[in-house]
Amino acid sequence: MILLGIDTSTSCGSMALVDDRRVIAEWNLSHSKTHSERLLPGLVRMLEAADTPLERVDLIAVAVGPGSFTGLRIGLATAKALALGAGKPMVGVPTLDVLAENVVASPLLVCPALDARKGEVFAALYRKPAPGSSQRISPYLSVRPEQLLEEIQEPALFLGDGSLLYRERLQSLARHPILLAPLECHSPRASTLCRLALEKYRAEGAADPADIRALYVRLSDAELNRAKGAA
Repeated sequence: MILLGIDTSTSCGSMALVDDRRVIAEWNLSHSKTHSERLLPGLVRMLEAADTPLERVDLIAVAVGPGSFTGLRIGLATAKALALGAGKPMVGVPTLDVLAENVVASPLLVCPALDARKGEVFAALYRKPAPGSSQRISPYLSVRPEQLLEEIQEPALFLGDGSLLYRERLQSLARHPILLAPLECHSPRASTLCRLALEKYRAEGAADPADIRALYVRLSDAELNRAKGAA
């Protein structure tokens, strides 16, 4: 089975082709162009470089957030268009679950944290006692760094661009030791997205693309403004 994975949750987009045995191709896109400018051309180039036309793809995986509101909409719209246009099944996976998998195993609490703007991070807490064993033990959160620390009562391993952005504040305010993962662990990987999507597909089957929605966690600015106007 060949999977095409698309993640536009963060400024560093990622796309991958994966089959049951290997990563065929994986491209990470971190530069000044927006996802709307680089996603489709990048997908075309990756598929061509891998000599794998879309017709050979069996399942499309997409990261559903939380993350950049605009980025999520672009990634979801693209994945849905490809799935519907080519008649391919589709699976959505939360971005924080994907990012947490960059840590194979740790005796520490694992906390992926993404920059949520407005002085906040999107985050969740995970137990990862052994390879292949991962359990999320908190809701998906949108909180200020100091509020996140209130949820942590033990040493923790942080990863994600939110961890890098607020590293000094986290380490200075934490009541327990805070460690940062190596640099290569701080961005979600589309190949990991594909693996989690395949596990979900085998356990639950595919979802109707129309039913796959972004996991925003908090209201967008437009929704907040509408709510204020209605008050």
